[in-house]
Amino acid sequence: MATRRKGRRNRSPTGLPTSDPTPRPFAWRYPLIVAAIAAPLLAIYFYPYAEDGVMAAGIHSYLAVYAKMVGAAVSVFEPHVLVTGDLVAGPSNSIRIVKTCDAMEVNILLTAALLGFPMSLRRRLVAVVLSVVLLVLVNVLRICFLYWLGGHAPTLFHRVHQTFAPLCLIVCATVIFLVAISQMAPRLPEGEVGKQAPS
Repeated sequence: MATRRKGRRNRSPTGLPTSDPTPRPFAWRYPLIVAAIAAPLLAIYFYPYAEDGVMAAGIHSYLAVYAKMVGAAVSVFEPHVLVTGDLVAGPSNSIRIVKTCDAMEVNILLTAALLGFPMSLRRRLVAVVLSVVLLVLVNVLRICFLYWLGGHAPTLFHRVHQTFAPLCLIVCATVIFLVAISQMAPRLPEGEVGKQAPS
């Protein structure tokens, strides 16, 4: 009696090979890896540190640097902008850079999604650096637009700030992620599509 060879593909009633219905390990392992990377980073960032503590001082210094980047960008279309700590003040408006203004939660999720993707460590690190830098530039432009909006159309500021600007940032992060993995992920040879790429 002929026996079926181990590993042979299942065939449909038409005689054509069918895909294996067993879910790939990557399908459930990837979100767990992303969560394991993102959760501690988010906890570190959002933890309510004491105001006079070292971590609070470090975060404040970081936000002050972010404010300087925003001030430099705002000064392109509005001169005489003064940056004091995390406050960006100009002739038409003033804004304070606080937690979440820097889009850190989106950066952390983007970083975790790229670090958990199945490609070489070098490709992951390059993708993270380039993607985060690009997302920071997008966020600086977002804050500049909000600065301009607060000075010239203040009635629209809160709606755009709370609804449309965060949605735009999430869309941009998603596009950056898709472009990054499409360019950095290793190409699979023909016939190997569907198999997990080496980590």
